[in-house]
Amino acid sequence: MKVEFTKEQFEALLKAVYLGNWLANAYDDDEEGNEFSEIQSYICGFAKDLGLEELVEYDQEAESLYLSSQFQEDDELNELIERYDDNAFLDRLIYNLAGRDMLSKFGEKKIEAMTDEEFFKEEGSFVQKYQQEFAKNGIKNLAVNMEKPAAKKPAKKKA
Repeated sequence: MKVEFTKEQFEALLKAVYLGNWLANAYDDDEEGNEFSEIQSYICGFAKDLGLEELVEYDQEAESLYLSSQFQEDDELNELIERYDDNAFLDRLIYNLAGRDMLSKFGEKKIEAMTDEEFFKEEGSFVQKYQQEFAKNGIKNLAVNMEKPAAKKPAKKKA
């Protein structure tokens, strides 16, 4: 297979590779040697052919190419990452809160007995409530109760 790129297209491909590798390895202690790092190194090998060698660096110890720090400092890429993080955070928060409320309202047994249609209908009302709240107010009304719950009194024994 032969694929041809303009210089601009290849630079956009390097950005896409950077973002994909970042997503896959952002929280990995050892990002070297996985399939995403390996494909990044492979793609970087073609940068010189298009006059973009300043965008890649060679790690002699690992014997691999990687993208230069220019990508980490790129405002456009950092803005994309930040937008993704913000949206992923809110989406995850909304569904976690909805799940908590579902469990509180219905209990585990009733939820397990629901059809998929019933579950998604009920969950949807909770999700919509939180979506509207966060769209209107962001997280300014979000609070975490750090107080320990009151200890339950033991039930009295019947005589």
